[in-house]
Amino acid sequence: SSAAAAPSLAGGDVQISAASGLLPEHLPHQRALCPLHPFHAAERPVAAPVEGNEAACPNCYCLICDARVSECRHWRGGDPAHCNAHGDSAFWRQKRVNAKRQRTRAARAARDPLGLG
Repeated sequence: SSAAAAPSLAGGDVQISAASGLLPEHLPHQRALCPLHPFHAAERPVAAPVEGNEAACPNCYCLICDARVSECRHWRGGDPAHCNAHGDSAFWRQKRVNAKRQRTRAARAARDPLGLG
């Protein structure tokens, strides 16, 4: 697939204005932005999926875990259910930041289990 005319933007960035053969559902995306499954934002975080939010295509990923939906242990339930996460919520954005910090700490510990480095 080739991009149509890609005008240059300030700073050398390129903006793709059209593509051939590539659809949005073929690219990784947050579940809340899935072009195949409607998303229903809840007023507040809940432990169970809201109105079908657990449905996902193969390219949906968990906003909190930053991994494919199939790899999220809290997708359909948890504290709260990750399938309801969306970037428009300060609560979910903070959950994402906290989860990323935990993943970073775990990766460092795995590289240096004795804490010597």
